Amino acid sequence: MDLKILGIDLGKTVCRLAGLHEAGAVVFRKRAQRHRLPDLLDGLPPSVAAMEACGGALFSFPAIGCDGKMT
Repeated sequence: MDLKILGIDLGKTVCRLAGLHEAGAVVFRKRAQRHRLPDLLDGLPPSVAAMEACGGALFSFPAIGCDGKMT
């Protein structure tokens, strides 16, 4: 899978994911329960993860094994 950017919309119980390739076209869309997000991400190739800048995102970075970077 040619995945470059992974967009993650964090909800209280459900997260929505959208994977984009280099040109910005959607490669896949998935829905996952928040507690299953780390397992889902383990099966994806390394990519840039984009999340909303909120407290939930800061909490989620370490939980999914990512180094968080706020810009």
